[in-house]
Amino acid sequence: MQASHADRAETYLRLLAEAALRPKADGDIGLVRRAADVLTDAGVLTDQTAAEILTDTQLALRVRGKRRVATSAGSRLRSLKGFHPGNPFERPGGAEQEPWRVLPLAPPPAGSRLMALIRTADRVLAPAVLHFSAVPIEQLATEIGPLTTLTATDDLGTSYRIGFPDGTWAGSTWTGTISLHPAPPPAISRLEIISPNGPVLRADLATAPTGRLAPVLMLEPVTESPGERVLTRRAEAMLAALARENPASRGARLPPDTDEMAAILEGAGLLSPLSAAPARLATLAQLLGLPAERPASEIPARWTQVVAYYGRRRRPAPVPGSAAIGVVLPALDGARFAVAGLHSGGPGTFLHVVAEGLRPVPRRPQRALSMAPGLAWEAAPPIDAGFSWWVRDDVGGWHLGAIEEVNPVGGREGLLRMALLPPLGHCTAALSLEVSGPAQQVTANLPVRW
Repeated sequence: MQASHADRAETYLRLLAEAALRPKADGDIGLVRRAADVLTDAGVLTDQTAAEILTDTQLALRVRGKRRVATSAGSRLRSLKGFHPGNPFERPGGAEQEPWRVLPLAPPPAGSRLMALIRTADRVLAPAVLHFSAVPIEQLATEIGPLTTLTATDDLGTSYRIGFPDGTWAGSTWTGTISLHPAPPPAISRLEIISPNGPVLRADLATAPTGRLAPVLMLEPVTESPGERVLTRRAEAMLAALARENPASRGARLPPDTDEMAAILEGAGLLSPLSAAPARLATLAQLLGLPAERPASEIPARWTQVVAYYGRRRRPAPVPGSAAIGVVLPALDGARFAVAGLHSGGPGTFLHVVAEGLRPVPRRPQRALSMAPGLAWEAAPPIDAGFSWWVRDDVGGWHLGAIEEVNPVGGREGLLRMALLPPLGHCTAALSLEVSGPAQQVTANLPVRW
């Protein structure tokens, strides 16, 4: 985060806290709490600083005989080791982390496939699609399916422990992530996953990527101010709620007081009074049938495309299939990502991403492995991890990336299952990806291999 933004945000919050201590305020620190939430959400104020200010304010009120409590201070103090945008990406002690690598895969045969083999510091993660023959009814009753019967080996005869940190069933097809322990050495040329009934998957490793264009990556500062980034992410949350066709959820995702939020951001120097971001948010709310009193403004074309798609009575079906991408993005605002690939079908199109350094996010209960094959996966509300994801296909169509699930795999690493809204309607040969954080953004032109 930029020091000037952090200093201004801290000064502004301390001034609000001082105002709450005056007799006229009568111990009401609600505005201080809401401002702390907005400023930490903008990535310019750490939870540590916000918790300290709220706790000091609470103690000062008690000394003055006021009993109001800053309920969010305790929760902030319990999660201080989370992701803080803009911090250097370092191990404890200052040593740089080992870079991630994508192990190149040869074109896969028909059937089960790996999207990518991503080597992190101490493991290999492989988002995959596994096709099984008809599963006996007794296995359905166990609610574990055939995953626990699988083994993995390479062409050198080495066996690997297999883990399944995430995954979903659709009939007899499983889509998720496989973890391999130990990490396969560079010398192997083939990896096989076998069940008691025979081979399930065979992946040939290429000595170098063949027949594909290298991705083009570019890291640069974001063009929006921190305050505009907050409002843009609110708009993206509203678009994700629209895709879920839940009016109650849609209304809940509209900021309860956009004017107060804009005033907080302006007061902290994070949003220009001349910015069109509040008007864009209000215009989007009006398009979605939500109450908004600000004058109308133009909204980005990508927002319009999402609204137009979900406003149709009949929508094109998502393209069926899976595709490999396998690209590690540059470190971005204290986090890093590896885009493994995507899977598309009836429920939609989902991007599979390995992430590290995200701030703490809610995790839905672990149900992927306890579900029997054939049961439907109940969608969860999208998760805001502090970044915006947009992709554009090879015919110019925009798709919002909405994180539906985060599953930790150890340390600060996690697996993201991200819905593309709207889903892909054709087998695009390339994707233009934009990932924006509080201060930095990366753009990448990625080849897609179906």
